[in-house]
Amino acid sequence: MKIAVTIPNRDIKLVRHFIIHCSDSDRPEDDNIKAIREWHLERGFLDVGYHFFIPKNGVIEQGRNLWQVGAHCAGYNTYSIGICLSGKKDFAERQFSACATLIKKIHSLYPTTNFRPIRPHNYFNDTKTCPNFDVKLIEKYL
Repeated sequence: MKIAVTIPNRDIKLVRHFIIHCSDSDRPEDDNIKAIREWHLERGFLDVGYHFFIPKNGVIEQGRNLWQVGAHCAGYNTYSIGICLSGKKDFAERQFSACATLIKKIHSLYPTTNFRPIRPHNYFNDTKTCPNFDVKLIEKYL
């Protein structure tokens, strides 16, 4: 007997954080949301854990729906939006710019939500190096 498990929905007004991640891969074949989804499904996730993925070309790809709780930062998933930039050591300015544009768009869609500054994944988990770049590279476009 197979039991269906679904990703819980949340009230977007609970969201406080934009948590920035990296894919930890510079391989061209990993530069898309499909690859990330496959990795997460192999790890037992119900879907890709991030809400958005930004490949090297800067074109934003949708992951989980914003109304769904993410699976990207233990203890903070209910209260955050997970954004992953493709890369380990190599990132493109267009990725940082696209990330800032995405954040501004979400702010405009939910103006009454009390968003806090963007944070790197390692802000919440000091054993991580993710996102492997300084989020000030995104903030300069905000």
